[in-house]
Amino acid sequence: MFPDKVVVNGPKFSITYNTTFKVLTNLRANEKYVLVQRGCPTPTLPDGFVAKAVVQVPVARVSITSVTDSKWIELIGERNSLIGMPGIYTTSPCVNKRYDLGFTVDMSKVSYNSTLSQYQMSSNPKMLTGTYASVLSTPLDVVFAGSRSATAGLPLVITSSTYEQSYKLVPEWGKFIAAFYNKEATINAFISDFKTRWDCASQRAAMAVAAAVAAGSTKPKGLAISYLSATTITPFDCSYNATSGLWANKICEVLDAAGLQVVDAVHSYTGSYSNYQQFGDWAADVDVIIVADCTCTYKVGARKCGGIRQA
Repeated sequence: MFPDKVVVNGPKFSITYNTTFKVLTNLRANEKYVLVQRGCPTPTLPDGFVAKAVVQVPVARVSITSVTDSKWIELIGERNSLIGMPGIYTTSPCVNKRYDLGFTVDMSKVSYNSTLSQYQMSSNPKMLTGTYASVLSTPLDVVFAGSRSATAGLPLVITSSTYEQSYKLVPEWGKFIAAFYNKEATINAFISDFKTRWDCASQRAAMAVAAAVAAGSTKPKGLAISYLSATTITPFDCSYNATSGLWANKICEVLDAAGLQVVDAVHSYTGSYSNYQQFGDWAADVDVIIVADCTCTYKVGARKCGGIRQA
């Protein structure tokens, strides 16, 4: 029934295949989901087996509460299944077009009424109108969410890619999503290509840095920070666990993959700073700074983000 399968390599979920159904387990959320091939009866599960959701696959109508899940749906060619998104407009032009055409709706405007088993507007009046009434009149096959919420809708499935400590593990969650579409072969090809490109780029970066050092240059240093404002700057913990092979924060993994000497400022730097000018002196020996986030303000239709140093 399922000729194409995925092999999970280390993330916080597992999958098993049976004749007519699959069992996905989110190990972090400690929840199990049973994915039953359409047209097949719901299987009899062992005593004590608790399924948080039983979903007919492949799914055709889904909603998500986090845009981190939308990329996997698009990558496997299932953009048209995106019925609900968390907000208006995204970084995907094609999904934005679906908004404009009324094929996808902003789920932040509605909530699920478990008593009535239906969606309703969050504002008064509660009844669905216009595009929302037409788009949400047909039940959703699944709702992908970052946490369990009674108002997100049913059947709800939790995804936990943001909790992975390595960027190499994050794409594995594409396999989690793809299992709901029976698109294992598609996601396998993408992830294999991703890992090949990551390894190739990392090896080339290491070779370039090694050649520069051999020619007399100093290995460049890299630092990752969280920049919320000119007075709220926090370096990330970039300590490395040699046993697990993981960094305390996966953003540090990017610096390492780029061939940089990763600066664990949290544990190796002394002194203090209270604004970004002082921070520049504090981290003066750093060559590359990754700013993981920033505070953006909107002025006269323009978006302006603060930054510290061009990488």
